Amino acid sequence: MEFNKIICFDIKGKTGHFKKYYSNKSSLSYLLPTRTVLMGMVASILEYPRDSYYDDLSSDNAKFGLQIINSVYRHLECMNYLRKEGGHTQVRLQLLLPKGAKNLKYRVYFTHRNEELINRLESKLKAGKLGYGLFFGQRQFRAVAEYIETIDQLDIINNFTGALSSITYKDNIKSINLSTEVDLIVENMPVDFDEVDSGREPAEMASFCYEENGRNIKGDFIQGIKFKDKIISFYTPVQEV
Repeated sequence: MEFNKIICFDIKGKTGHFKKYYSNKSSLSYLLPTRTVLMGMVASILEYPRDSYYDDLSSDNAKFGLQIINSVYRHLECMNYLRKEGGHTQVRLQLLLPKGAKNLKYRVYFTHRNEELINRLESKLKAGKLGYGLFFGQRQFRAVAEYIETIDQLDIINNFTGALSSITYKDNIKSINLSTEVDLIVENMPVDFDEVDSGREPAEMASFCYEENGRNIKGDFIQGIKFKDKIISFYTPVQEV
């Protein structure tokens, strides 16, 4: 079954930390959840057992899009951690906080090859049943999800010129229109997970582009996805058949 229905829902919380995969001694954070974070959130709502969802929600089977609704800023805190061998160590943790709003807030667009899975997710979101619970990167940063709507048709626009309302993968960009004020960020993020003996590891990395304050990205793009009155992009391309 191909991609047809798209579910739109908001995720929000007061604080977040989406650890950069290469961050070690200092815990740096992305400004938004990566695709792998969104995989974990959907898996939690659907109550998948730990490490069991990597194939079902892989980039081949599931597509995620993300739009920044409330602007975000980074704030550094010094955390006091216990050492394994005893004593303490201090680590600087980069927290995400809302800029001029009550909560961090992102809009998620989700579709899947399996319509039954989409229907289950839609039913749970409508009922406010969030499975094992949602967190913005760490368990102390609780989050909630609010169902917005479902669209029954996925319209792909190839060679799109105009404004994208969401994050997009860098390879989707042919050119950027810089005639208006934008604060663009390009970062490498994990796309999928592989299960390994020690737990999991990133299976693939890719470069993504987004506007820091949630403004539209204007330019020429290889692919856009029409969602009612806006054009979005997924984290990974939709391969047409």
